Amino acid sequence: MNFKDLSDLFKFKQTALLVFTGIMSYAEAANPPRLDIALLVFLSMFLCVAGTTGINMVLDADIDAKMFRTKHRPIPTERIGRKEAALMSLALLILGLAVGFMVNIYVSLAGFLGFLIDIILYTVLLKKKNPISVVFGGFAGGMPALGGWAAATGSFGLGGVVLMLVVAVWSSLHIWTLAIKYVDDYRNAGIPMLPVVIGEKKASIFSIGVALIVASIAIYSMIFGLVSPFGLLISFVPLALAIVYLVKGLITGEYHEYAFKAFKFVNMFMGIYFLAVFLT
Repeated sequence: MNFKDLSDLFKFKQTALLVFTGIMSYAEAANPPRLDIALLVFLSMFLCVAGTTGINMVLDADIDAKMFRTKHRPIPTERIGRKEAALMSLALLILGLAVGFMVNIYVSLAGFLGFLIDIILYTVLLKKKNPISVVFGGFAGGMPALGGWAAATGSFGLGGVVLMLVVAVWSSLHIWTLAIKYVDDYRNAGIPMLPVVIGEKKASIFSIGVALIVASIAIYSMIFGLVSPFGLLISFVPLALAIVYLVKGLITGEYHEYAFKAFKFVNMFMGIYFLAVFLT
């Protein structure tokens, strides 16, 4: 086992993006931010998200083995055993919850809710049965933002809920644009992802609709005072480009190519938006 195996198991890049939303949410709500609290929030969220992700990888190992995009992950290739991965992931999750409790109970509760939504609701109950499972699962991705707000305020306030909704709705856009690119993978694995069930064209239209919903929530966050008009405008640039590429896919019929280009800009939006929340 090496660092790359651990990075693949815990999806460090994806984990880092979600943790970033939590830290920026904390920094926005705190007046002023405290370095010691910020470090505890970072550690709690990183451990909780990584632990939850690892457990998800254990449960999805059979699916991953059937998909071209995921068949080289550590568990399908047996670079890490299922039992070993499960024990490491559970240990990280428990430690993360404990660290969150050191800040306040709401930070720990956000981490635990993220685990329940992602593992129980999304992975176990819905993923193999419902094409809109990611809509519900997306709320797990929003928990770091909610927890970061609670770390500063001691409660799940409206500001935290708004930031959580930005991430939660964005998650569907993130997954569906990727799923359009790899629709055959999901079809072969028997997963009823949206483009598998309704086709790439309709899934592209759905994705454009979700992008507009994300934009609407982000505009509300500006009205609420969470981000400046200038910060919102800058963050909208990659989101607008994502919509442009999805429209190009609809015009040309090359859904796979343009959805993947949109996917890259969708991810850029999230990082820029939360940086703007903090800086502006």
